[in-house]
Amino acid sequence: MALSDSKKTSEYDFQSGLGAYNNSTDVFKWVILTDSYSVIDATATAVGIANYTKVASAGLYVQDTTLASKTWTKSGAVSTLDYDSFNYGADGSNPTTGKTIAVYNDTHASKHVFKFIDLTTDGGTTP
Repeated sequence: MALSDSKKTSEYDFQSGLGAYNNSTDVFKWVILTDSYSVIDATATAVGIANYTKVASAGLYVQDTTLASKTWTKSGAVSTLDYDSFNYGADGSNPTTGKTIAVYNDTHASKHVFKFIDLTTDGGTTP
């Protein structure tokens, strides 16, 4: 595990099959977490964003940012959620404790996490 590795939550796929989301119209957001990527269980059933520790807005980083240019498409048997890259400007006051990015469905009542992305160089320890 290393910088930019990602894992999709199995609960999100399960809830999608039950019709819990409309990925074409729902709002998706991203947030930095202090939770270590290596200990986040992508097979957990409790994947609401409230189950994780968010990094507060600081410097030029804004917590819970809406994903820009989000699209949900299907080609053959593969569906894809695509969006613009995550970014925020450099600033000495930006947070330094983040270890994982969470992409979550902000429209759903429980705000289920869709995907986790590793921000560390060693799978969860060194931001």
